[in-house]
Amino acid sequence: MQPIPNNPEAEEKEPAKTPAELDYDEGLELLKRGSFPQAAAAFHNALRGFEEEKNEAGIARAVTKLAEICLEKEEYDKALSLLERALAICRAAQDDLSTTYLQKRLLKARMGLRDYPAALELALELLDAYQDYNNPAGAVEIMEMMAEIYLVTGEKEKAAESYRTIAAIHKNFKHAKAAQAMLDRAEGVLRA
Repeated sequence: MQPIPNNPEAEEKEPAKTPAELDYDEGLELLKRGSFPQAAAAFHNALRGFEEEKNEAGIARAVTKLAEICLEKEEYDKALSLLERALAICRAAQDDLSTTYLQKRLLKARMGLRDYPAALELALELLDAYQDYNNPAGAVEIMEMMAEIYLVTGEKEKAAESYRTIAAIHKNFKHAKAAQAMLDRAEGVLRA
């Protein structure tokens, strides 16, 4: 039997949000509008609330948003410590997708700090993860970042090889123009 429409007893009630969740939602809205200082304040409040509740998932979400604001402001040191905190929580929870997301953000922070050896190590871990997920688009994105690292560190041949590998991935998916563009990029790197 179908529930009677507008019957309050038949409708499932959503649990009331905690103050920390409300602060987090407010931070999301402020972030969408580009109000970074106000969003950061809301996420800080949410973080305090989640810490009081001992809500690890909430802590990870709030810390991640604070880190994203730091990345936007190019405050890479702050972003790095926040991301590492969130990453530890996600790894303990065995949340592989969140771990991969956080590693990508860490890669951006490491590159911003010009810590290229650590950035390259993260990129290789991410490449493995994207292979496990069978995500060629993710692999291409990471390989482009690796090529950027190789160029900055003066390793032209490795950068060119990254572009050639990206070209091969595009070729497998019959993206002829994208494949050729990457081959041209590889040649350009070697000629420069």
